[in-house]
Amino acid sequence: MEFDHFDYVEPVNHSGGLVVLWDNGIIHTSVLSKEQRAIHMLVYDMTKHYSSIISGVYAPAQPQDEECFWNHLVQLNNVIDLPWRIIGDLNELAYLSEK
Repeated sequence: MEFDHFDYVEPVNHSGGLVVLWDNGIIHTSVLSKEQRAIHMLVYDMTKHYSSIISGVYAPAQPQDEECFWNHLVQLNNVIDLPWRIIGDLNELAYLSEK
């Protein structure tokens, strides 16, 4: 893969872990924070002259961990004043048949 930059979050035991890859020729990126289940980045698209926040997430699959994770994202929403994209595995099911 022809990306010249990356950052990551280590998995916890056999669960989670994230990697983000980008090319500085297209976007400029600053990692704002890394957490156990997310990497939050400020991204500037050089072709569109547009800034946004992108969060790569690997949400918890265990019900006892979900509320804390989602509450944290709600709190972030209260302080982010740019367009915000959340990408990754949200581990949310619309139907039980999706398991």
